[in-house]
Amino acid sequence: MRPKICVPIVASLRDQIIIEAERISRLPVQMAEWRIDYFAGYERELPGMIEEVKTALGGKELIITLRTEAEGGEANGSRFDYFNFIASVLEQGCADYVDAEINRDPKRLTELCQHYKGRFTKVIGSCHDFHHTPGKEFIVQTLGQAKQCGCDVGKFACMPQSREDVDTLLSATAEYKDREPAYPVITMSMGERGVPSRLYGGLYGSEISFGSAGMTSAPGQVSYETMIEIFDRIYTNAKHIFIIGFMGTGKSTVSRELQYRTGKPEIDTDVWIEEKECRSIPEIFEKEGEAYFRDRETAMLDELGALKPSIISCGGGMALRDLNVRKMQSLGKVVLLTAAPETVYERVKNNVDRPLLQDHMETDYIRELMERRMPFYERAADIQVATDNRMICDIAKEIVERI
Repeated sequence: MRPKICVPIVASLRDQIIIEAERISRLPVQMAEWRIDYFAGYERELPGMIEEVKTALGGKELIITLRTEAEGGEANGSRFDYFNFIASVLEQGCADYVDAEINRDPKRLTELCQHYKGRFTKVIGSCHDFHHTPGKEFIVQTLGQAKQCGCDVGKFACMPQSREDVDTLLSATAEYKDREPAYPVITMSMGERGVPSRLYGGLYGSEISFGSAGMTSAPGQVSYETMIEIFDRIYTNAKHIFIIGFMGTGKSTVSRELQYRTGKPEIDTDVWIEEKECRSIPEIFEKEGEAYFRDRETAMLDELGALKPSIISCGGGMALRDLNVRKMQSLGKVVLLTAAPETVYERVKNNVDRPLLQDHMETDYIRELMERRMPFYERAADIQVATDNRMICDIAKEIVERI
């Protein structure tokens, strides 16, 4: 799903806040979050201010959030009575959402959700970890806790120390959505490492992505312009046909035949990367390593969303990253070509441009590598087509008929 884009209001004075809300009303975003801990006025002014901000937004949704310094907010936020403030926002019923930290007092939060259930303002039950990324099961359990408390939306944000941490957060999001597909969730990894979660979280089920419209309210927020550019490419169902599979299963040959039969342009991802890098795949592997090459594959998928429907012949490792798979599934249909290890060996044995088979050009090694990759291929595929001992025209005909 394409997430809504929410940008922050972090001005401190009334006139600045209203001007910022009016500016956001003219932007192509769907939501704004007013961070109350930045507000320099009195607590008694807040009900009127919330109403003014909501009006100034001109129909865009409004989230009201109060953070203390310990929760990544401003020290100014500690002067408010937290749960009395949440209750007052719910009682007023002017904002669309109010953010409430689950771990402050789950019992009190549950009581508030029960008392104000069905009112206009919905509760986002959030949890923030500004130091590290916990395990996947903890994230899943915490999102579940938000639902158990009666919150209308669950939210989890954490700080990654590695790319694997970002993968953990995204994987947890997808796992929870598989369990509770109807319950809305918002998840993100913060900081520079976490940027992919803000751009691609929707592929895993996160429904809102927090960006910036000049000022930021959290580390790693991306400009709304960048978010729109990426979203326009990956959430468009571009109707590409992706051909995946192990090396030697016939991807390039079948893609060319499909080009002939469908009239769609044919793109080879390896050739695309070689042209962009001005060097061959073996050279990239030798000088930069496999991880660099996989990053280039991931990045190029965003570019495909701007192209008209095409036949995309993918490198053998394209489907090994979950993010790649979700991008491909968002952009079109994925076809897996299969062949026996013996068939693959006969097709590639004289080819010197296979870095992963260097010094391992033998059937047993091919079989071992294929077995490790097959679960990834099968998870990605919409359809599977065997290519052993078959005419290329028959393979292409079957793909066209089944798609």
